[in-house]
Amino acid sequence: MSRKEAILNAALELFNETNTQSATTNHIAKSMGISPGNLHYHYKNREEIIRLLYKKLVDEMSLSVEELPRTLAQLLEHEKTLIEVQWKYRFFFKEILFLFSRDKELEALYIKDNIAHKERITQVMQNLEKGGELMIPDSETLAFLVDSVLLSWQFYNSHLHTLGEEIDTCSAHKVIEYTNAAMRPYIIKKES
Repeated sequence: MSRKEAILNAALELFNETNTQSATTNHIAKSMGISPGNLHYHYKNREEIIRLLYKKLVDEMSLSVEELPRTLAQLLEHEKTLIEVQWKYRFFFKEILFLFSRDKELEALYIKDNIAHKERITQVMQNLEKGGELMIPDSETLAFLVDSVLLSWQFYNSHLHTLGEEIDTCSAHKVIEYTNAAMRPYIIKKES
């Protein structure tokens, strides 16, 4: 593993354990047993590290249009993968709005990616409809369903936090149940 990759891994671990405000580049360097100067040789600042971690998150979560789920079973498997990636980078979802306030470049990247993500969710719903697994009555309902799914995936852990609930891998996985419940009224029952 390269030094640059090791720095990203150490930062990810510290950000998840504490937060991006507490884990400075000095803390990251100390956790690795390197000097802050050595860290800054590879990365200009904490924001650059966060942006690179965000790009890794997107790479791990994103599917091409051709790879998008076409059945409910495929969607469930994809959701399981997504939640593992989201848990791996949980600091980002916990601090998303704060991170945007500190880094407009990150915010612009996220907005662009989020619009594309919304389009992919719409495509998945349309795939499920074409495959005879969902029946969505109109475009307004489709838009509502897509927004519900997107909101759930982005802010479910924050929602749990505001209720005083502990956030762990089990509670994080409940977002799958939540999004599937949003789709339930539109699932076409298959005759046995």
